[in-house]
Amino acid sequence: MKSLLTHCIVVLLTLAIGVTAASADGERSPIRLPDIGDPAGRTLTVSQEKRLGDSLIREVRQRIPLSDDPELRHYIQDLGDRLLASANNPGFDFEFFVVDSNTVNAFAMPGGYIGMNSGLIMRTESESELAAVMAHEIAHVTQRHIARTLDATRGSGLRTLGIIMAAILLGMQDPEAGQAAAMTGIAGSIQEQIDYTRAHEREADNIGMQILAGAGLDPHGMPRFFERLQQATRFLDRPPEYLSTHPVTESRISDSRARAQAYGERDSNESPMFGFMRARLIAQKADSGEAAERHFRAAKENAGTDEQRAYAKYGHAIALIRKERFADAEQALEGVMETLGEHVPIFSAKAMAAREDGRLSESISLYELGLSLFPHNYPLTVGLAEALLEAGEPMEARELVRRQLRRSGPDAHLYRLHGQAASEAGRPHESRLAMAEHYQMYGRLQLAVEQLNQVIDASDADINIRSRAISRRDELVRLFETQSEFR
Repeated sequence: MKSLLTHCIVVLLTLAIGVTAASADGERSPIRLPDIGDPAGRTLTVSQEKRLGDSLIREVRQRIPLSDDPELRHYIQDLGDRLLASANNPGFDFEFFVVDSNTVNAFAMPGGYIGMNSGLIMRTESESELAAVMAHEIAHVTQRHIARTLDATRGSGLRTLGIIMAAILLGMQDPEAGQAAAMTGIAGSIQEQIDYTRAHEREADNIGMQILAGAGLDPHGMPRFFERLQQATRFLDRPPEYLSTHPVTESRISDSRARAQAYGERDSNESPMFGFMRARLIAQKADSGEAAERHFRAAKENAGTDEQRAYAKYGHAIALIRKERFADAEQALEGVMETLGEHVPIFSAKAMAAREDGRLSESISLYELGLSLFPHNYPLTVGLAEALLEAGEPMEARELVRRQLRRSGPDAHLYRLHGQAASEAGRPHESRLAMAEHYQMYGRLQLAVEQLNQVIDASDADINIRSRAISRRDELVRLFETQSEFR
């Protein structure tokens, strides 16, 4: 029997998106979620929440534009892992991802999936501000707020919770429709829930600040960001999506400031990667390379410190690469290195400039030099694998990606690269196994099973690879069957 929670999500999305929604390959398919039973009157278990989150993230990967930038994805996961080291994890494998959207938003999903919009990253002015938002979302998960809402309301909050979960998915596709759906659905029960929701927000702020301080970052980053966001949006007719779900009031700012002051003044151990990634995003998201160049020219002139000027110079270099002014970009990056020292984004940008200029051998050498200084670095490894493929060296790229997969664990981007490299290296069955993993991570289970069936039916597949394909197909079929009633 479908749980009421699942039913609400399916019904709302069916009504809101017109019975079906478009998947990544253009096909029309309904939202699919697992049957987790009816949790009314009892707490949602960790395993149930994990299953719900696993299904939701597959839908997100299919339907929502996520950043595919290896450097940005690696940075956000790395910062999240740093915060988690000072958090009380109930048993989730957290995954942090970036939604490719200029709107200011962040959200926590069941089971440890946390999304940050690129617009929010660009709006923050320090790593402590960005980490404050992430720590708040981590606290929502570690404090089991979804499960506690269900338990506290004995089922009366299920309808509201289902609408909120669905509105997250819908709102990321169409913010106006998502907000309207959420507000319409919640109207009948918001008063009943509001005190408990406010309690969750206060707790998430409190626990989030403890996580932030425990990670060696500045607790004042939380009130500072809240206050600036409130001031920047004071006269807007419609606030950013983040403020719709996380209202910033004077009392909330005051409370967070008082908590931060209790920690006293302390040195903040911020990573230089924030400055690189924020500048990189601004350069990439600008309307044009010319607009990005104008922004960073002004930023260099207005910089108050040599470090700020160097980050602006890095952003300017990315803008110059967009404009195919590769020599100027490389000269700017040399200046960044003189000020800030050797960092992954500098090697990566120099290698990217050489690669886009058609100097593949030089690009490969730059990636290899970077990896000699930063062994096993994820974005440098991905960049090198892509350059090797472009240079007609698929076997080397294959070995590189396979080693990175063993270190990193399941990764949709790496599986796709592995599939491409294996195919170009003349290993079609290995390629199909890799692509099956890529497809299943995007919730396209039928395509994944089809890839495995091709391996199983191939007359030239050896017994070991066929056995792997059969075993994996059986696992995916079981997963597919748990979701089939929602097709």
